Formats: sequence, structure tokens, C-alpha cells
Amino acid sequence: MNKKHGFPLTLTALAIATAFPAYAAQAGGATPDAAQTQSLKEVTVRAAKVGRRSKEATGLGKIVKTSETLNKEQVLGIRDLTRYDPGVAVVEQGNGASGGYSIRGVDKNRVAVSVDGVAQIQAFTVQGSLSGYGGRGGSGAINEIEYENISTVEIDKGAGSSDHGSGALGGAVAFRTKEAADLISDGKSWGIQAKTAYGSKNRQFMKSLGAGFSKDGWEGLLIRTERQGRETRPHGDIADGVEYGIDHLDAFRQTYDIQKQNKKAEYFLAEGESELKPVAKLAGNGNYLKNQLNRWVEERKKNNQPLSAEEEAMVREAQARHENLSAQSYTGGGRILPDPMDYRSGSWLAKLGYRFGGRHYVGGVFEDTKQRYDIRDMTEKQYYGTDEAKKFSDKSGVYDGNDFHDGLYFVPNIEEWKGDKNLVKGIGLKYSRTKFIDEHHRRRRMGLLYRYENEAYSDNWADKAVLSFDKQGVATDNNTLKLNCAVYPAVDKSCRASADKPYSYDSSDRFHYREQHNVLNASFEKSLKNKWTKHHLTLGFGYDASKAISRPEQLSHNAARISEHTGEYTDDGKDKYRLGKPEVVEGSVCGYIETLRSRKCVPRKINGSNIHISLNDRFSIGKYFDFSLGGRYDRQNFTTSEELVRSGRYVDRSWNSGIVFKPNRHFSLSYRASSGFRTPSFQELFGIDIYHDYPKGWQRPALKSEKAANREIGLQWKGDFGFLEISSFRNRYTDMIAVADQKTKLPDSTGRLTEIDIRDYYNAQNMSLQGINILGKIDWNGVYGKLPEGLYTTLAYNRIKPKSVSNRPGLSLRSYALDAVQPSRYVLGFGYDQPEGKWGANIMLTYSKGKNPDELAYLAGDQKRYSAGRVTSSWKTADVSAYLNLKKRLTLRAAIYNIGNYRYVTWESLRQTAESTANRRSEDSNYGRYAAPGRNFSLALEMKF
Repeated sequence: MNKKHGFPLTLTALAIATAFPAYAAQAGGATPDAAQTQSLKEVTVRAAKVGRRSKEATGLGKIVKTSETLNKEQVLGIRDLTRYDPGVAVVEQGNGASGGYSIRGVDKNRVAVSVDGVAQIQAFTVQGSLSGYGGRGGSGAINEIEYENISTVEIDKGAGSSDHGSGALGGAVAFRTKEAADLISDGKSWGIQAKTAYGSKNRQFMKSLGAGFSKDGWEGLLIRTERQGRETRPHGDIADGVEYGIDHLDAFRQTYDIQKQNKKAEYFLAEGESELKPVAKLAGNGNYLKNQLNRWVEERKKNNQPLSAEEEAMVREAQARHENLSAQSYTGGGRILPDPMDYRSGSWLAKLGYRFGGRHYVGGVFEDTKQRYDIRDMTEKQYYGTDEAKKFSDKSGVYDGNDFHDGLYFVPNIEEWKGDKNLVKGIGLKYSRTKFIDEHHRRRRMGLLYRYENEAYSDNWADKAVLSFDKQGVATDNNTLKLNCAVYPAVDKSCRASADKPYSYDSSDRFHYREQHNVLNASFEKSLKNKWTKHHLTLGFGYDASKAISRPEQLSHNAARISEHTGEYTDDGKDKYRLGKPEVVEGSVCGYIETLRSRKCVPRKINGSNIHISLNDRFSIGKYFDFSLGGRYDRQNFTTSEELVRSGRYVDRSWNSGIVFKPNRHFSLSYRASSGFRTPSFQELFGIDIYHDYPKGWQRPALKSEKAANREIGLQWKGDFGFLEISSFRNRYTDMIAVADQKTKLPDSTGRLTEIDIRDYYNAQNMSLQGINILGKIDWNGVYGKLPEGLYTTLAYNRIKPKSVSNRPGLSLRSYALDAVQPSRYVLGFGYDQPEGKWGANIMLTYSKGKNPDELAYLAGDQKRYSAGRVTSSWKTADVSAYLNLKKRLTLRAAIYNIGNYRYVTWESLRQTAESTANRRSEDSNYGRYAAPGRNFSLALEMKF
């Protein structure tokens, strides 16, 4: 396999270059031009602790990006961070936010995410809303990172728990926040940086202002960043010419009995009123129109009994209402445009510290980031279709006043209502049916840090020592609002059920999830050398006291009223009705939920603790061999007093090793082996919670930690021409946790054993995959000296192929992990950076193969199923970007994406229809909503003082 793909792809690779400055900076061998040399010198102090080979010798599977890289690539959000990094993708969760990253065929909680060594919140999804009205109780999203606060990002592909701990099965993404030095120019004691940026694809506007100082041993920084945007718009021609025709229900007054000429229909008298009124009937009721009204009209025509003008008007009013709606206005299944979203975020980062004795530093950090994704779910029909007539069929149609629409409603049958039991609860036909999903995140961290630094190979006990304590809380709040309180076609998110709107209704289905971590970390580094060897030893240990709290809430309000027959009649035999003044009553499903063992409307809590110790040695023997060897021991405990919530102790060991053979200065051969593990997530510990209730005494089956093994071999060429790296990898995952059904015998109400399917989380799958990864950069001046300095080409390629999947016998799986495999992708770049850094430009060409449908197939029991109904075709696109530096203080950046205005769909976007997506859109018949944006642009202005 290597022989087949290695050398030809190497030649292909040599055709590419620089939108990957991170690769170039960390390649370790390319000869940089003058501007790059200056940039590298700036980064050395600020990011020396994060490099492709900082933690292990080979650098295989590593990507490191600095803040300058993020600026150059114009990263405005998580989806931009890995735009040009094949093999790393963002997990879309269907509600605007994201569920983390997918790497090496796994995603979400199987890719560790940390900031300054502190793990971020886990993706948490419950199996459904409490009310049962649709939607998820928890979105499955993680908190996203504010990139203006970031100094470096390390993306580690492949199992890496010896470096990153639990969760690093497929890889890890580790962020480091900025220090004061990142904001201060050389030779100055203070610095100010301001940045303003705009991206047209989601109309995002960003502004950031930061200041730093370093004076008399004191140093600090303060950064404030705000963002505001909308939903990402698909290709512009998706909705061109698209119009939807709908037929919906309404109300009409049945003033005439059409069956007989000039005969009045059913009238009634409301108590307290003096005039008879016609009963309200349902307009658009197919059965009534077909079997009665329209048939009677035809009979009248046959019998030469023409309808009067008033009768004809009533017949017209009885028909369904027809509307033609634009793609933007249409609501319901098959909507072609994405849901409208309002996105806002705000972030503070503050650091203050003091250096003393030349080698000691003591400081503190404060971070506070808020994000909100406010969405209107436009797949929720705003109207009531003619297929929903049965809901309203048995209503009396009586009303007070002149608004006959108040006579038609349907009864919500889920909540238990407080108040007078004689009050009639109902959701009025006249109100728009709307659904809003508010996703709010907040992350707050406070920390203390002590750092000791000495020269390498010193005689002291350590060359570097770091002791830190961080207290972090991350919360996600997912609220689904169902509102029936604005008269159709109006939409009002602020409306609520009120006494002046009979049968108005509102419902809030909310899920709070919070993780708290108190983290103590310590690390010690020591470099040693003798005549033949050099060693860099790192000893680390840490303790994390954690807590996870999940809290569902459900609350509804309804403007109910007394509506009853008085038992009396008028002199001409018409019914008399008593209609009371509407009263707002409160209801909830929690009364029923509290009877279940599996779910409660109260906070549930899991306490956790983790202690780890690690040792790593990077060493060289002579000039031909570099080695790395490391190991880590983790012991985690989870305790809870909650019923049907798992607890337990997990002891896991992970390791890494690497060897690099360098026969000469241009060529090296590398081999890396590593392992990873993931203890069950808090979601899996809580377990499936609404599928069915469980008999008393039944407990959830215990879960083991998932395991991963990674093997990679790579070749690297480097020299004046640049560098090229080709690697082949193989990953194996065991004891993968998945949702499955298991046949279990449990006692029924009579005590007799009955076999039923128990749906829960089980260690259900083993799987393996293999692939190839290529990255490189060519300095064309190094290839041929007469070409301009700064002219370059970059290449990146990744291919992953699943090799085997085996399921545990006796389980019928309900999910499939490997739909996270990204299709093969090539990224080719051509660019130029003026040697003094005054300006630069590049073009990036991306080609992706389509998703292989065989990768979506799995067995559920003896049935073959697919985790998604459709796959993507191959696609290609081209992006152009440029920058201009003015007087070293001002940088203007611009980019045009998809310059060919191609229409295509990425697998990452279409994967929102897969079973593994938290807010799955499988009911959508129109896949145009997942199309990537057409031609779009971004602009950024950076100022440094």
C-alpha cells in the first residue's frame, strides 16, 4: 500500500504551498526567507513550549498554529480553523453550535479539547424533550473558544492520552491563551492591538481590543472581543425561483345550511349576550367539504336551486386557504433554506503577574466567555395544514364577542394542569404555531500560576517548573419555546399566553447542563546531556475535582376558560352556552415524569475526581537517532446518589513512543506508536433516560473505558526547497460505547419474567481504520535561485479508510461511529510573501471526494441499516486571500472564498441528517439547505501600537 501511494503522491505534493504557515514554521528544516526568520524569532519566546515535536520526537500527526497563522488564515470561527487541514473536521449539531471536532474517524467526546490544560465541557445530549413536542432536551454542543484570546493551537491527530488524558482517542485540540508578550512589540513596555473583521457568509462582525504591559517585573493583559452574526447562508441559487404553495385551515361562520335553500345554519346564544351568532366551523376540512358542503352545492345546481350571493360567500369561506410563499417565508418540512439564527458572543481575558528573582513568575488569569445561538425552527409549520383537521373536529365552535376564530382549538394532552379542572384548555387555531430554540453557553475560569524558568542543562534541580490551579465552570442552557399566541401570520417571540387571548399557549422545554472543574497541575522539566546523548525529561501530575449537573425543566401556560352548555335553550330552540373569562393556568409534564425511575424534573449530579501522573523523555543518541518515550497513569472516580445513574472507578494507562532516523540532514524516517482511552462521558453515566421506565431493582450495566491504539510511519524530506512529509497510519478502537438494544428478562406487573429490549449505552463495537497523510511546503527560491524570494507552494492530503467493524453479540445497535470519517481531501496552495513582510497573497485549491455510502452501513441485529439517507458527491473550490502591511502598525486582510461560485455540499454539513447528529434533520426532503455558501468574502483590519 505504501509503495502504491507513497512516491506518486510525493510528486503530486511538490506542486503546492503557504496558506499553511503553521506547517512551515514547525517543519524543522526549511530555509526561511528574511521575513519568516523575523516571524520565527518573535514566536520563539511566546510559543517555544508548543511545537510539532515539543512532546514527542516524530511530529507525525501534529499541526501547530500560532495567532499569526490564525490571522493570516482569517479564522473567524471554529469552521475556519481547520478549513485547510484535511482529516480534521467540525461536528455540526444542527442548532448553530458545534459538537467539537472529528479526527481519525471519531468525534465529539472522543477528541479531547482543552484550554491551558483544562478540559472543556463534554458534548451532552439527552434523548428527547420532556414535553414530547419534538426537539432535544440538550443540544450536544460544546462551548466554543474565542480565537482572539489564543496564542497557539496544537492539533494532535491519533491517540494521545499520554499527553492529553481521557478523550484523546482520535486526537486532541489544545489551545493556549495569549500572554502579555503576544501584545507587546519588541523593545517596548506596552502594546495595544485592535482588530475588526467581517465575514459575508454568515454576516458576522467581530471587534476585538487588547492591551498588554510589562514594567518593573509586572506584566498583564486585557482583551475584550465581541461577535455578532447570523446563520450561514447556502449557495445563492438554491432558493432562486423557489416558491411553495400551501393549503391551510382557517375558521368560517356557518351562516347557511346549504343542503336546503335559504335555510339558516346552526346558531347559538352566549350567556350575557342578546344576539344569536352562527357557530364557527373549520375552513378547509376535507371530509366536510367532500362529503357534505361541496356535494350539497352540486345537488343544488342539479336541482336548479342556485346559491344566493350570501351562500356563495359562505361556501368560499369554507374552503382551505391557499398561499404562495417564498423560500424565505415558508415553514415546514422540505424547507430549502436554513433556519434563521441570531448569534452573539462576548469574551474577556485578563492576566496579571509579577516576575521576581529573574527566574520566578506568579500570576493569575480570568476568562469569561458568553455565546448565544437564538434560532427559529422554520421546519415547524406556522399554519395548520388540511391534514390536521381531525384535531379540531369535535369542538363546539362557540365564542364570545365577534371573533369567531376563538371557537376553534385543540386540546394539549401532555401537561398536568393546575387550577380549576372545569376550565377548558386549548390551543387556538388562529395563532401562529412557532418554535424557537435558544442555545446559550457560558464559560468562566479563574486561575493561579507559578512558573520557574532556568537555562537548559543547568545544574539546578529543574530547568522549568510550573504549578497551576484553575477553577472553571462551563454551562450550556438549551431552551425550546413553543408559542401559540400571535395571530396568524404574525410571529412574536416575546408573546405569551394571556387572558386577553383565549386559548393562547406557550411552553418552555429547557435543559441546563453544567460542568465544574477544580484542576491542580504541576510539571517539571529537566534537560541532561553527555557525550553521546541528550535527554529532555518532563514529569507531570495533576488532580481534577469535577462535578456534572443536569437539570431539565418543563413549564406551560394556557389561557383556558369555562366553555359549557347551560342546559337551556332559546325560544326558537337554539343552544345557550356559558363562556367564562379566560384565565392563564400553569401546567407541566413533570408530575408524570416524577413517577418514572429513569427521568426526573430535578437536578441530577455526578461527582468526579481524577488523579494522574506522567513521565516523558525526549532524547537523542548521536546525530542519527531521536527518541521519545512517555507514559501516563490515570485513576478516575465517579460517585452519585442518583437512582439509575452509573458510578465507578476507572484506572487507565496510556503511553507513547517515537523514533526518528536521520541518515543525513535532508531525509528522516519516523515511527510513532501511542495509545488513548476515554472513560464514559457524563452523558453515558446518566444513561438513556426516556425510552421506557425500568422495574425497581434494575440497574444499568457497567461500562468500561474505550481504548485506542495508533501506529504511524513517516518519511520527511527537507532542505532549501522546503519540506515534504508523507505518513501512513493505522488506528484501532476497542470497547466503543454506543446506544444499543439488548434483550433482557424483567418482571412485569404480575411478577412474571418478560423479555424486552433495554435501550442504553453499552461497550458495543470494535473498529479499525487506516490512512495516509501528506503535507508539505516548497520554497521556489530555494529550488531555483532566480525565482523571487517568498514564492511558495503548499500541499495537504488526507485519506482514511475503515478496515473493520465488529459488534458485540446480543446487541442491536442504534448508532454508528464511523460516519465521522471525512472523505479524502486534497488542498493545494500557491502564494507569495514579500520578503520584508509588506504584502502577500495566495490561492488555495481544495478538492474533496464524495462520501462512500458503504461507510454508513451497519447491522442493527440482523438488519442492515444506514446512518444517513444520502451521501455527498465530489466537489472542488478555490479561495484567494491577500494582506497588506502599512507602516508596521496597520494590516489589511481580505479573502474571497469559492471564487468560482461552485455549488456543492460538504459531508460535514450533510452529516446533520445522520443518526449520530444531536438535532437530526432526517425528515427534510430538500437537501439544498446543506449547500455550502456561494462566493463570499471576509475583511479584517488589524492595528498594533
